[in-house]
Amino acid sequence: MKYLLITAISLLASDSFSQELKNWTIMHYAVGSNSSETNLLSDVEEMKRGKKSEDYNLILLIDRIEGFSEDSTTLNGNFTDTRLYQIQNNAYEQLDGKEFIPEIGPKQSFEANMADAETLKKFIQYCKKYYPARHYMLVLRSHGNGFGMCPDAEGGSMDKLYPAEITNILGKNESVDILGLDVCSMAGLENLYQWRPQSTSFSSNYVIASAPLSGAWAYDRILERITSNPGSGVVLDSNHFDGGNEGYLDPNEMTPLDFSKLIFEEIYDHQRWASWGLFDNSKINELKSKIDEVSRFLVHEQKSTINAIVKNSLGYYHNTSRNLEISQLTFPYIDAYHFWSQINTNESFSKKTRSKAYEICQLLGDLVIHSYYGQGFLPETSNFHPEKSGIYQIIPQGNQLFSQTNRSFWSHCGWFSPDDQSSNHDSYGQYDWCKDGAIRGNDQVENFYEFLDYLFDDSNDETGGVNKYQW
Repeated sequence: MKYLLITAISLLASDSFSQELKNWTIMHYAVGSNSSETNLLSDVEEMKRGKKSEDYNLILLIDRIEGFSEDSTTLNGNFTDTRLYQIQNNAYEQLDGKEFIPEIGPKQSFEANMADAETLKKFIQYCKKYYPARHYMLVLRSHGNGFGMCPDAEGGSMDKLYPAEITNILGKNESVDILGLDVCSMAGLENLYQWRPQSTSFSSNYVIASAPLSGAWAYDRILERITSNPGSGVVLDSNHFDGGNEGYLDPNEMTPLDFSKLIFEEIYDHQRWASWGLFDNSKINELKSKIDEVSRFLVHEQKSTINAIVKNSLGYYHNTSRNLEISQLTFPYIDAYHFWSQINTNESFSKKTRSKAYEICQLLGDLVIHSYYGQGFLPETSNFHPEKSGIYQIIPQGNQLFSQTNRSFWSHCGWFSPDDQSSNHDSYGQYDWCKDGAIRGNDQVENFYEFLDYLFDDSNDETGGVNKYQW
């Protein structure tokens, strides 16, 4: 009896943890339940072609929708449900979700809401248990607009994954080394701060993201360079950011920083028209504290001068729109370095304010490992500084009146809030950036969000003004 019991326990342990511990597991969360479905199938084909090595895991959770791609050959059939796969060289294996997503499997059909952070959490938990590794990268692949991403249109409404939703649902155990945001417009200080390295919630040490509109990563080129046996056939060129020539990385030895830089180099090689940044997220806490500190000095400066700087700052609105007003309203994202460098060099500000702004510029240089500004698609500018620019801050032209409503731009930014906005359409709120460092209702500006409310909302009575926030 004792022997049978030990054998049973051994078999259970073997089944639960049958995978050897590898150095890396890549978790690819492909939300194709929207118009991005066609591109996602191209991504998967590139992954199959590019993955040469078996020394790392590549696990894919993909959701498709009817009406876009009719591809039935990249994976097994022209399905419209949610499926789980392990990707190998020119091959794939369809998986079942075990105890984490038991509805998913080769012999059953399940439609997951990929815009629900619970689905993302279960996927990460599944990967970490059944494909354990020393390091993890999570790639979120779909659409994005700055305050939401990975929309799932199959539930009757366009639900999204929101920055604070991820940290509200995912815990420390779901944290990753690299967060790759293969979506548009998510390279914001507020988003990085939401996912800052900490002890209680989801976080990432490195983040790769774009500030404006962007395209898909070149997955074949990225994965081809992750191998301990390069062979022949892959043409490498010069390394734009670190100098010298590009090289290969042994998946058994590569570090998160090395892997992040390889990905970023290939993004640059294939998306010269876009603007991307690679960020060291361990630097975001100090930067947030410094920005809040200078906010307490800015309340003593001229509002008109600050508003002029906001208007003059490099914006990351989508340049594809013919209506500039709507673009600036919808995407109130301005380059953080350009904004703070103007405060640093404007002699109308006090010496103390300028000094603090200079410190912020230096910290932005620590945060931004690599960045670039594309040519031919974005507005021409001389105000982008690689390795300093490339990450935005949410600062609308708040006093400007929107012609269709005659209300201020700031009144249209209710989604950018410390409060729960999840009952509103296309919003979530609950930004730590807005909450941390402030005592609400004490009539004192203590963080940058409160400074924006001071700058753009003349009412600070018990009603809270246009956004119902009383600082």
